[in-house]
Amino acid sequence: MYLLTEFFLAEVEANGVNAMFENNVINWLVLIGFVIWIMSKNLPPMLKAREDNINLAISQAKEAREMAHNLLQKQESSVANAQAEEEAILSEARSLAEQMKVQIAEQTQKDIAEMNHKFAQAVQGERQLLVNELRQATIKAAVQLTEAQLQSQTNHEVKGQLLNQFMEQLETLNPKGSAVATQSFQSASK
Repeated sequence: MYLLTEFFLAEVEANGVNAMFENNVINWLVLIGFVIWIMSKNLPPMLKAREDNINLAISQAKEAREMAHNLLQKQESSVANAQAEEEAILSEARSLAEQMKVQIAEQTQKDIAEMNHKFAQAVQGERQLLVNELRQATIKAAVQLTEAQLQSQTNHEVKGQLLNQFMEQLETLNPKGSAVATQSFQSASK
């Protein structure tokens, strides 16, 4: 390139300004022709490769867009399904909780009724036990008082008759007490 530049400069000095202008125009025309020739040889394949790259990038972008759109639709349907499933689970949990609440209330009422029944039975049992103990104590006291009075007021024959009458009356009142009364009778008659 250096030689070419010196050649042109030497021409300019030798021929003057006109020759310099003509040489410059020629040089420029040669340079432009050379550039056009190189460009016509190398530029179309480069432009074609660039066009192919751009078309490839566009097609890849379209595919990526379609894939992203499909993925978005799948995600939206998944979210909708998840929300529907969430609602179903919540409604099922609410109904189950309501059922459990009703069952607990019913069971509590049953337990209370059962406890009241057991309490009433226990009170009745205690009342019956108290009545039985009171009867036994009354019978024992009556037997002792009767024995004491009979011993002081009656003879042996009268005592036996009175005790027999008392035992018969006692057996009609309390069939279980007959064994106790019989033992008392036997001890009194001795």
